[in-house]
Amino acid sequence: MAGERRRSTRLPVEMQVQFRHLRRPRETYAEVARNVSQGGLYVESTVGFEPGTVVDLEVFPGPGAKGIRVTAEVVRVEEEIGETGSRSDGRSRGMGLRFVRSSAEEVARLVALAEALSREGSG
Repeated sequence: MAGERRRSTRLPVEMQVQFRHLRRPRETYAEVARNVSQGGLYVESTVGFEPGTVVDLEVFPGPGAKGIRVTAEVVRVEEEIGETGSRSDGRSRGMGLRFVRSSAEEVARLVALAEALSREGSG
């Protein structure tokens, strides 16, 4: 197994995100981010784009708050066998995303939101 390559701490969260493939701007997906760091995030997803695919993401922090918008590149796609009733053939997917061409201010807002949610979840 490969060694740890992350440069920043991952914060566990359950955060709703919307994203779209930049080459298919009319297709929007609503999914759940499971962790966030300064470098990227992991999204539990029903779709799996090829590594190298660039997506726009938006997180809505709460009523009346401006959405947080970042751009990220798919660095890995994960599938694992899930249970569906008496059968074990369902698949759940997730994608590891790395921030690219994103405003440092927007990334900082996203990480601050993740830190606040992480504190709420552990308190």
